[in-house]
Amino acid sequence: MIGGARTSPVNITRTAIVRLTLATAAWGLSFPTAKAVMLAQATAAPGHAEWFHAALILFNRMVLATLVMLALLGARRRGFTRLEVRQGLELGLFGGLGMLLQTDAQNTIAASTSAFFTQFTCIFVPLTVALRSRRMPSLLVIGACGLVMAGCAVLSGVEFGKIRLGRGEWETIVSAVLFTGQILCLERTRFHGNDSGRTSTVMFAVKGTLLATFVIAGGSRAAAHVYASPAVLTLTALLTVVCTVYAYFTMTHWQPRVTSTQAGLIYATEPVFASAWALFLPGWYSRFGGFSYANEHVTWQLFAGGALILAANLLLIARPDQPKHGDTPAAT
Repeated sequence: MIGGARTSPVNITRTAIVRLTLATAAWGLSFPTAKAVMLAQATAAPGHAEWFHAALILFNRMVLATLVMLALLGARRRGFTRLEVRQGLELGLFGGLGMLLQTDAQNTIAASTSAFFTQFTCIFVPLTVALRSRRMPSLLVIGACGLVMAGCAVLSGVEFGKIRLGRGEWETIVSAVLFTGQILCLERTRFHGNDSGRTSTVMFAVKGTLLATFVIAGGSRAAAHVYASPAVLTLTALLTVVCTVYAYFTMTHWQPRVTSTQAGLIYATEPVFASAWALFLPGWYSRFGGFSYANEHVTWQLFAGGALILAANLLLIARPDQPKHGDTPAAT
């Protein structure tokens, strides 16, 4: 063919799935790495609440990510459009507020409970799409969502008889609603012409601004001691480059190439990757930072929960009747 071969929509979708899976693996890396940074910060600036250290980690990630993106944009820094600012603002508000609620909730509920309720996005995304299009999700989508929730329950070790819907649980559910808004925002066709780099830059800046309130409230003077720690600086740089700039830019750029339901289920593999990273990274971080952080161990839950989540993704990704991407028209 003159002018070179065209890339088929199927190949673009497959490429997007691979890229988004790699981004999810990078998000999974953030769990043991952020825990290590929190331990290093607590060593450098003891006496502060855990929520302060969590907020400081997120704040540093977003501010540094904004600076990195501005540097990478180069001359394109002068080309922000109204739609890019609008989308970046929406992504930043949805994601930033979701992070704040999720972080605050972890002060009152176990990490396993937080992980389980966060994955409600897998239910909220297809439910929102169904309400918007006035069509029921297919049995395949419903089955895949059920597999993901079952896998997350096994991975997190949640005991359903012991779950109580208190403040922490409700905050996490609301954060899952906000993360759903973030996923759906990337599907809107009006934003598909946006520059992913400029949109990501605005998103990082908005999230950093929201998180600044938590850092100031918790005692910003402690930051001077924290920033003097080589372990904090090195691990924060890893969080910024891999888990923030790379992961979120990949999400912003490639998610519009898949459906929102596909994206939600791909992102649900995050706890699988987090569990895998936690098998060996904590020991490395402990030796580097001089704190105590034990490796996790291989369990049957990791294999069983991971298998259920991966099976759900394979079912939905391989479906023969892929719907159109972008905004779903209302049924007539």
